[in-house]
Amino acid sequence: MLLDILLAVALALVAVLGLLMWIRRSASCARTIEAPAAERERIFWGGVMCRYVVTSGSLSRLEFFDWGVRVCGTALSRWIVPTWEARYEELARAELVVFRSSRIAVWLRLREEPDAIAFLTERSAEILPLLEGRGVPVNRYVARIRRLDELYQLPE
Repeated sequence: MLLDILLAVALALVAVLGLLMWIRRSASCARTIEAPAAERERIFWGGVMCRYVVTSGSLSRLEFFDWGVRVCGTALSRWIVPTWEARYEELARAELVVFRSSRIAVWLRLREEPDAIAFLTERSAEILPLLEGRGVPVNRYVARIRRLDELYQLPE
């Protein structure tokens, strides 16, 4: 009986520590700007990939505004998915990347900063023209990656 209680407490502690670590890593990928209040023009649902966080399913959304883009979590996942914002003129380019057994992701890379984020989606063919229409350079070649670190080493 005592062993069962200790095991349950240990498992709960591991779960809480894991969740806290996830939230901390997610926060390290966040980037917010002083974005003006504006109505969303388009929303896409998907997952997110950044240096320390990978989600799948529809835990994230990519929002298009007249000023730029925002990647953020849904109402239920907002605390485990980083909020990442960039103005269109700050984006160096949008590229397509894919893991071996994953959906294609739209990799958004900033000018003059190492910061970037990828949005996992099945609708990249709809997203790229929207970015291109706002003056963001687009690379439609799909780069195949094995590890997330490779994204931060893609050639300029």
